Amino acid sequence: MDFVDLQTFRAVVDHGGVTAAARHLHRVQSSVSARLAALEQRLGSALFERTGKHLRLTPEGRHLYERSAALVRDMDRLRAELAPGAGAGLLRLGAMESTAAARLPLPLVQLRQSCPRLQLVLRTGTSAALLDGLARGDFDAVLVAGPQHPPSTLHWQAVFEEELVQVAPLHAGGQHALVTFSAGCAYRAVAQAWGAAQAQRWGAVVEIGSYHALLASVAAGMGVGLLPRSVLALCDTSAVVVHDLPPVYARQTTWLVSHSDGCSPALAALRACLGLIPPEGVAKKL
Repeated sequence: MDFVDLQTFRAVVDHGGVTAAARHLHRVQSSVSARLAALEQRLGSALFERTGKHLRLTPEGRHLYERSAALVRDMDRLRAELAPGAGAGLLRLGAMESTAAARLPLPLVQLRQSCPRLQLVLRTGTSAALLDGLARGDFDAVLVAGPQHPPSTLHWQAVFEEELVQVAPLHAGGQHALVTFSAGCAYRAVAQAWGAAQAQRWGAVVEIGSYHALLASVAAGMGVGLLPRSVLALCDTSAVVVHDLPPVYARQTTWLVSHSDGCSPALAALRACLGLIPPEGVAKKL
């Protein structure tokens, strides 16, 4: 199987079609279509159902997409390790914005000091989006808020315990909106569950993209929001009121989630900096 054909196939799935995949890969559409046809011929199976310009994965295509994620991840890691001047590997880390802001700066400084040649790529997103990215092979590990009893298909390690609080305008009045991140945010689900338990009817749901925007919106009187107290400690709270939540909603675990099929030296180094494994000998591997 040609690895470039496989990358092309995954790009078509990830980007929703040949045109978008060609743009992402910086290729002409005819080249992408030819790669797909060559891959299907080699495998002897149709990977897509074609209806006009629309493509839908066949069962064989879905199976190939799911099983190839680990292969693409390993090839990307190997390419980074063999690149001229690299020699230290690549770590692609995903994290919730709150974790990236309040929890990761010090551990990542320690990681940089212990592994100065490590290439680190950090991207933020909602918990659902990060887990989807991990499944696609976009990340080596992600830091997400998750269930109390996570599934065993991935490797889950509890890293941080967060306390969620509610922030509200100084001058309450009328029906407030819920100011929160987009669907897929674990804390949004907590806010909605807490509101339902209180028979709280939100006037609307206002989606924002950062905690600074959340606090500014709340301070302006737009609505109320939930965020970790660790994030609140980094912000000016003079224009909002902070309320505690019941423990069942306030206590939230942040998990480091990775695939169960091995641990790279770079990921082992991150785990050491997060206090999950002893650091002895980790840096020597990098």
